[in-house]
Amino acid sequence: MKTAHKIRMNPTPEQVEYLKRACGTRRFIYNWGREQWEKQYQAYKAEQEIVPEEERLLKPPHALALKKQFNQIREQDYPWTYHVTKCVVEGAFDDLKNAYDNFFAGRANYPKYKKKGKSHESFYLSNDKFTLGSHWISIPGLGRFILDQRQTKKDRGKLLRRLGTVNVAEKLRFVEKGKATTPTKKRNTRKHVVCERVKILGATVCCEAGHWYVSIQVDITRERPTTPEAVVGVDVGVKQAAVVSDGRRLENQRPLALHLEKLGKLQRQLSKKQKTKDPQTRRTVFSRNYEKQRLKVARKHQQIANIRRDVQHKFTTELARTCGAIGIEDLNIVGMMANRKLSRAVADAAMGQLLQFLKTKVANAGGGLFIASRWFPSTKRCSCCGQVKKRMPLKHRTYQCLACGLVIDRDLNAALNLLWFATQQLRQLHA
Repeated sequence: MKTAHKIRMNPTPEQVEYLKRACGTRRFIYNWGREQWEKQYQAYKAEQEIVPEEERLLKPPHALALKKQFNQIREQDYPWTYHVTKCVVEGAFDDLKNAYDNFFAGRANYPKYKKKGKSHESFYLSNDKFTLGSHWISIPGLGRFILDQRQTKKDRGKLLRRLGTVNVAEKLRFVEKGKATTPTKKRNTRKHVVCERVKILGATVCCEAGHWYVSIQVDITRERPTTPEAVVGVDVGVKQAAVVSDGRRLENQRPLALHLEKLGKLQRQLSKKQKTKDPQTRRTVFSRNYEKQRLKVARKHQQIANIRRDVQHKFTTELARTCGAIGIEDLNIVGMMANRKLSRAVADAAMGQLLQFLKTKVANAGGGLFIASRWFPSTKRCSCCGQVKKRMPLKHRTYQCLACGLVIDRDLNAALNLLWFATQQLRQLHA
């Protein structure tokens, strides 16, 4: 199984400068490849329309060919890209290839240029270029970069490793059985995952709201846990984040609604900070106070997202461990967001994220997940007699069946219908 562990990093100001430069280099190379891809494709398309087939010379652009082209001109035109690890260059072209592959497969929109301050700041490290310790990670090129900035010539060998090592907040939670040691804290014991084999595939360093993180991608082999026999249905919504057919409920924490007043105040303060446009470069120049306030807004958004993510992680983990088969419903999240009266509440509930957590964790736990079509009448159908209503507006929080007289909470009724759907799917599998 392939998974990842995201760990908080604690770099020094000198190390932050290198990490920012690596992210900027990756962004520049990606934009260079995106520009060259478009130029070469236009030239290839023009040749296809004008030149006869036997005389055509151009080929459609490809990320590997663009990387070779960049490496040929790199030393002469862009020597400053050598100040960071070569993994940055390789990762940028891999991202470009994935972006175009996703576009041609219909999974994403056409690739856009990455803009500083708006795009996700990150860069990739291959598994043979970094070393991970108990509470540290050595990033290639970092120590040499800091020594060059200091212009230090004495004891470079002794300082190189120490300056290139970044402190991380915790150990990698995946450990091999023979090398496993029992953690001293209960919190770390809960996170401890003992595996038969652990292979590190790579790492991604990223920046979120001024905090630096490293995501370690690993390929692990572990014993499959005993699959529980319980079958449940889970209905997700806005008023109740999730309702399980056995009675368990996840209350909607509404973190955005609770922090909206504070967030609005921070954003109003941000709008009043100074920013000017340079007449020569036509770029917007932000003041230092603007950057400080922007960081406060970003961290408030991060706090809201972390509250929502923490609650959903705990709920889905419990479900995956206690249930062998779960029935859920495929939702049209984009269509629900189009309703201007409900869009904020729908976004605050993060139903799509909750369903994605369920899909991942149930598969890892060895259970089964059965997804009903978005046209399945989970809300309109009576869980007792099967009668389907024509309409069931949101204002009706209680389901009343006119055929059998059942009176039940609408969300619990939907969860019971999804339980029936999962049971039917299981019967078909074992038939």
